[in-house]
Amino acid sequence: MNKGFFARLIVPGLIFQSTMIGGGYATGRELIEFFLRLGPQAGLIAMLVATISISIICAVAFEFSRSFSLFNYKSFVQKLLGSSWFLFELAYIALLILILSVIGAASGELVNSLLGLPAIMGTILLMCTVCVLVFLGSKAIEIFLSSWSVVLYIAYIILLIWCFVTFGEKISSNLSTINQPEFDAGALVSGLQFSGYNVISFMTVLFVVKGFVNRKDAITAGVLCGPLGMLPGLFLLIAMIAHYPSVVDEPLPINYLLAQLQSPKFIIIFQIVIFGTFIETGTALLHTINERISNSFNENTKPMPQKLRPAISLLLLITAIFIADAVGLVALIGQGYVYSAYAFLFIVILPLLTRGLWLITKPNIEDNGTEVLMKTERRY
Repeated sequence: MNKGFFARLIVPGLIFQSTMIGGGYATGRELIEFFLRLGPQAGLIAMLVATISISIICAVAFEFSRSFSLFNYKSFVQKLLGSSWFLFELAYIALLILILSVIGAASGELVNSLLGLPAIMGTILLMCTVCVLVFLGSKAIEIFLSSWSVVLYIAYIILLIWCFVTFGEKISSNLSTINQPEFDAGALVSGLQFSGYNVISFMTVLFVVKGFVNRKDAITAGVLCGPLGMLPGLFLLIAMIAHYPSVVDEPLPINYLLAQLQSPKFIIIFQIVIFGTFIETGTALLHTINERISNSFNENTKPMPQKLRPAISLLLLITAIFIADAVGLVALIGQGYVYSAYAFLFIVILPLLTRGLWLITKPNIEDNGTEVLMKTERRY
C-alpha cells in the first residue's frame, strides 16, 4: 500500500532536518562560522546557496537510491563508487564522531546552564536516551524524529516572532544600515561548505525511499529537504542578526540569544527542545551505522543481535566525548566541519552529480526503478 502525501514527500525532509540540525545549527555556532561572520546580508545569501545546494543534491540522491533500490549507505556508495566505496565509510565515520563530539559537548553546556549540574551529566543523559531509542529500532526512531521536528518548528517560529517583537528595529538596522563587510565569493564558498557536510545527512534517510512511488516522488521529496532542513536555521540566523556583531564571539550563541529575551520559562522550554534535537541527530546517525552493520549480518544469513545496537552506539558516543573534551566546541565546528565538507565534495557529491546522474538517466533504466537487461550475454 502506498503511503500518503505527507509520509512520502514531507516526512523525508523532516527526518533529514532532524539528522542535520545537531551538527548544522542547533548551537548557533555553526551559523556564525559559515554565515553571520560574513555579515548579515552576505550571510543570508550564503544560506540561500546552501539551501539550493541541499535541494539539488538530495533530489539526485533520492532518485539514485530509488532507481537501484539502495536503502542503506553501504549499498548506495558501492553502486556509486565501486571498489572505492570504503573511502566514503572512512569519511562518514569520522564525520559521525565529529558531530557526536559537538552535540555531546553542547549537551553538557546546556544542562550545566539550565540546571547547574556538571556538564558530564548532560552528556550522560544524551548517551542514555540515544541508546534507548537505537535499541527500540527503526519505527520508534522514525516516529520520534518526525514528531520532534514539528515541536522544533513551533519553538523556532516562537523564537523568531519574539525576537522580531523585541529586537525588530535592531534586526532591520543591522540588515540595512550597519556597515556591511565587503561582499565577495566568500558567501558562495561558505554556503557550499555548509551544504557539503550537512547534505550527507541524506544517507540517514535512505530507508524512507522505499515509500516513493515514482521518480516524481523522489525528486520532490529531495527538493523539499533544502527548505525543510534550513528553515529553522534561517529563523535562528535572523534572530541572531539583532545582536551582530557581538554574538559572533559567543561559543554557544543560542544561550546568549535566549538570555537577551530575559524570560526564564522560555529559556527552559527552548533548551529542552534543543536538547531533543541533539537526541534526534545522535539517534539518526547511530541508527545508520547500526543498519549498515545489520546489513552485513544479513549478508551472512545471521540476524544482528539486538543488544549489539546500543553497545555500538555507546562505544561511539564515549569516543566522541573524549574527542570533544580534548579539542573544544569552537575548534570542532570551525575546523572539523570545513575539512569534512571538502572530503564529501570529492568523495560523494561530485561523483553523484556526474556518474550518478548519468546512471539514473541512462535509457536502460525504467522510471519504475527496475533495470532492463539490454545484453543477453555477460562476460565473466
